[in-house]
Amino acid sequence: MVSTLRLSTDELAFALLLNNQPLAAQQVLISGVGRELSKDEAQGRLSAAGSALFGQGFVDIRDDGSVVSSPALTEISLVLTQASATLRFSLSTRVGQRALSYHFINDAIYEHWIDRSVTHVVSRVSEDVIVEGGDAFFDLGQFQEVATATGVLPDQIFRQALRQRDLAVTVDLLRSHGISEATCTLLAEDMVNTKAIGDMLAIYYSGEHRVPVSDEGCLIVFGQQRFWLVQPEKQVEEVGVKLLPSTVEVVHEQVRRLTKVCQQIATREATAARLQNK
Repeated sequence: MVSTLRLSTDELAFALLLNNQPLAAQQVLISGVGRELSKDEAQGRLSAAGSALFGQGFVDIRDDGSVVSSPALTEISLVLTQASATLRFSLSTRVGQRALSYHFINDAIYEHWIDRSVTHVVSRVSEDVIVEGGDAFFDLGQFQEVATATGVLPDQIFRQALRQRDLAVTVDLLRSHGISEATCTLLAEDMVNTKAIGDMLAIYYSGEHRVPVSDEGCLIVFGQQRFWLVQPEKQVEEVGVKLLPSTVEVVHEQVRRLTKVCQQIATREATAARLQNK
């Protein structure tokens, strides 16, 4: 594959369809357009995309009329539908959501993001790029660190505080569950006036239908000036969330940890496939 491939939503859907992934093609079209398409509209968009890809040399037409995918398109289709694991960064704001994904398959890593909501950008990258990608994606440099952040909350209480819009009530809620005075007011200010919610998840795929599942990850709460790094923590009877020192370096540590989780999943799957093929 070329180091980076840029495909429109319709072109990616055509590539997936050409490589026997009709459900994935349909999902890409619907997510790109934002609604269900009629059969005629979908066929028209895919036909135009196929012509564009033919013009770029990414598909070929044999003498018998059959359409053949280039190795690059086949590779992209495989990565986006058969990856062993994915490290996904996402960010939700009042104006929408965006994501940056790192797909792990065999011993390779592929970066995938959508440029201006219309162009899928896929690149084969090295492991070192992931930390840099996360920094750029979350733009952590514009926020203040909170190195002293500490404490554990029940997940239910944490989510209740995020929904709260009264500062005094939120302060009391956090204080009553053991959050220190040094942290309590600052965290409450940012929970009632949140700018964005981000997450970093190590995802694996379960079963025949490849249902995405995540057991490892972190949440980032962005206030107007600060960011807070939060890690789910399994407790005896309930799920809790742990406030981590909210610094860029600790975010990097968590990204590296989640990268290793994804690599381990990919290595296990590759080993199992080799044993099965013997």
